[in-house]
Amino acid sequence: HADPRSIGETFELSGSLDVMTTDVVLGPGEVVLGDESLLVASSPVNRRSGGQVGTAYVALHRDHIEATLADARQKQLIFVAGVLFAGSLLAFLLVSLLLRPVGLLRAGLERIGRGDLDTPVVLKDRTELGLLAETMNDMSAALKVAQEEHAEKERLAREVELAREIQSSLLPAAHLRTGACLIDGAHRAAAEVGGDIWDVFPLTDGRIGVAIADVSGKGLAGCLVTSMLAALLRAFRDTETSPSALLVKLESHLGQSLRPGTFITMFYGILDTATGEMVFASAGHSPLLVWRTAERKAEWFRTSGIPLGAVRGGALATTLRDDTVTLGQGDLAVQFTDGINEAFDITGEEQFGFERVEECVAQQASRGVRPVIDAINSAVKIWAGDQPPLDDETLLAVGMVDAPVAAVKPVTEAPPAATPQPAPTPQPAPDKSIVEHARDHGHRLRLPGHVDGLTNIPRWITETPVIRDLAPRNGAILESALYEVAANIAEHGLGNDPTQSFDLYWIPRGDHVRDGLFVFVDLGTPFDPGTGERVDFNEQAVRRRGRGLGLEIIFSAMCGVSYHPQTTDGNVTTMQFDPDKIPDEEGVGS
Repeated sequence: HADPRSIGETFELSGSLDVMTTDVVLGPGEVVLGDESLLVASSPVNRRSGGQVGTAYVALHRDHIEATLADARQKQLIFVAGVLFAGSLLAFLLVSLLLRPVGLLRAGLERIGRGDLDTPVVLKDRTELGLLAETMNDMSAALKVAQEEHAEKERLAREVELAREIQSSLLPAAHLRTGACLIDGAHRAAAEVGGDIWDVFPLTDGRIGVAIADVSGKGLAGCLVTSMLAALLRAFRDTETSPSALLVKLESHLGQSLRPGTFITMFYGILDTATGEMVFASAGHSPLLVWRTAERKAEWFRTSGIPLGAVRGGALATTLRDDTVTLGQGDLAVQFTDGINEAFDITGEEQFGFERVEECVAQQASRGVRPVIDAINSAVKIWAGDQPPLDDETLLAVGMVDAPVAAVKPVTEAPPAATPQPAPTPQPAPDKSIVEHARDHGHRLRLPGHVDGLTNIPRWITETPVIRDLAPRNGAILESALYEVAANIAEHGLGNDPTQSFDLYWIPRGDHVRDGLFVFVDLGTPFDPGTGERVDFNEQAVRRRGRGLGLEIIFSAMCGVSYHPQTTDGNVTTMQFDPDKIPDEEGVGS
């Protein structure tokens, strides 16, 4: 009974109870009954001696069971939720602990990316992350050192570039032509700046001073000493009439500035252009080579002087002496630094030597000073192959040249303009070629074999005597005409090859531009520059073809245009410029 007060009363089962199946194994006489609200289990009660006393019934209301299960499920859910929350919190704390070093590493990388190389990554961790932090700090320190080294290299590069510009400014801008004498030189540095120098300058007594020197060492150190030597030479060149006395004075002022082991070999000569007599002294420099045109032989002048700064205490004065050499008509004197004669061949076993220098002079002496210099430089480059020069290569040549040469008869003459002016014809001496005359008497501009490198024509015009005095408009027209000729040579004759070059000469005759002569000399492929026929740009076919404008500019601005292919000197183009044939601005474009 559910109620204790009902004990002893007969219990009757509800008629709505049905036998229920269950997975529980039941004993004999055991039954499970149930309906929608009640669940009853019955089991027989037996005596030990046998026989059934009665039946025991256990009944439970279903709502009680369901309430108990619901309570159990709720507690289980609360427990599971607590376990999950605790696990998540623990996982979060664990992940945060593990990711903290990663965050420090990321922040360190971001600082490095912003350029902060001074703040290290502080991470006390014995794992691989700690090792990674140490690697990042080492990398940051290495980057800082590399950055400082790069900045230092850039600073040194700027200083070297400035030194190179200073070095270039110490060398003569062009050859010197005075009387019957032509003096020219060339310099090629082994490093970006070199320790060689050559110079030529007029003296107050009317004579010409020529100097060439070689400072031991290359690079910035050699350039600084060279600069000091050039400054002292310009300061004292008019104070001494004796070359040996000037060399001694230079050493006395340089001695305290030269480091032990630094010395200078130097040749200094004073040339009387009227007589061809040159007094010279050499302080340990290369021997002087004099080519005698009449005898067609070379003479070598060797001296016993020691270099400047080699032995201190005044020893230089005891070894120097003034020597004299006289240059006759057509003779050449050639001086050079040891970078020329000591240049090694491609095997590195044999030097160029004095004999090969003499051979180059013998082959080119009849052509003048510049061909001799170019021949020696070319021979040394071929001898050394593709390897850069091991020492500075400097040349200085003095030549006693003849009178002007005969003009070349034009073969391609442009038709006269609307108001024709007679083309002036120079009258040089007939015993030499026009190219030799240009080399001896003209103002030269070396042009590269590519049209992109022809930008130095305007500057050359503004620095060259006579033509630099042109009115701005006439100067611009001359510039355009010369550019068109040069562009044709570079494009059609040299194939726009930047490794090749050609020369433009201006030969002045008097104070008027119209009396002078422009000469182009190239060794490219001969080509037809045109017949000189004027182009009508009003014709549609001409405009569509887009050709002829360059030749129109040339023949409109120049007169006496003459082209001579494949001469002994190369392809030669000559022309003259007469400002009077240029139409007035009012007539331009009419």
